[in-house]
Amino acid sequence: MNKRKVIQASALIIILVLVFQAGVFAYAKVAVTPKAETEESPETNTGPVQSEVVRSSYDQFLKEFSVQETYRKQIDQLVAGGYSRAAVLTAYDFLYHNFGNVNEWTAMLEARNTGKTWEALFTQYRETHKDFIPRSFESEELELLMQVQGATSDDIMIADRLSFVTGKLFGDLLNAKLKSGKWNSVFEQEKVLYSGNPFPRVRITEEEVRKYTGDSKLSDQQVTHAFVLAQKLGESAKVVVTKVAQGIADEIIMAQSYTEKYGE
Repeated sequence: MNKRKVIQASALIIILVLVFQAGVFAYAKVAVTPKAETEESPETNTGPVQSEVVRSSYDQFLKEFSVQETYRKQIDQLVAGGYSRAAVLTAYDFLYHNFGNVNEWTAMLEARNTGKTWEALFTQYRETHKDFIPRSFESEELELLMQVQGATSDDIMIADRLSFVTGKLFGDLLNAKLKSGKWNSVFEQEKVLYSGNPFPRVRITEEEVRKYTGDSKLSDQQVTHAFVLAQKLGESAKVVVTKVAQGIADEIIMAQSYTEKYGE
């Protein structure tokens, strides 16, 4: 059958979750199980929701994002140049999940220093960047890629995303990783704020989907979106689902969580 197909193979069972509303793309493997013990359903809440994000120290930040030495030095330079560490880490965190580059990092910090809110900056970023659309592979092409020694399903997805933001050829980027053995040096060369860590996997049970769609009147897609956003922010899924159900914009949710995580 000669149909173009999005990445698929028996050895590559991956669901792609596109968080386009937040300007954030995530490949997420969603494991759905029939039954699981979950938290009690959140009651309808129309008031402020307390964040459950844990404050992150600088050392924890470096470990969480596997920050390359080049970018560690740049963080020190930015802080020494007058930017607050909280602002530097917030911008890095946001751009990391968007495969943003070094120039966008400094531009966002400069704009922040003029008094713009994080919500406004995140919204502006979303509005000025095209949504990532995963490339389609012929099933035969995918099978060949999966047979390449040293190439993993994550490598294929990372190369696809990096190709989109840099304009470089997918094959050239994948070959660069295979040659060096790691993605971190490839990202440094392209000046993109990503370490090459595997894309996050988000576990959502069938029971959780039913619970949140029933209680909050959200769609399956909205619940999945909330879970992925929560994972990126280090936030409780219950908190994010509740905020989404209240109609709070993703950019506001992100700004609130980053403030809790890194400070003002």
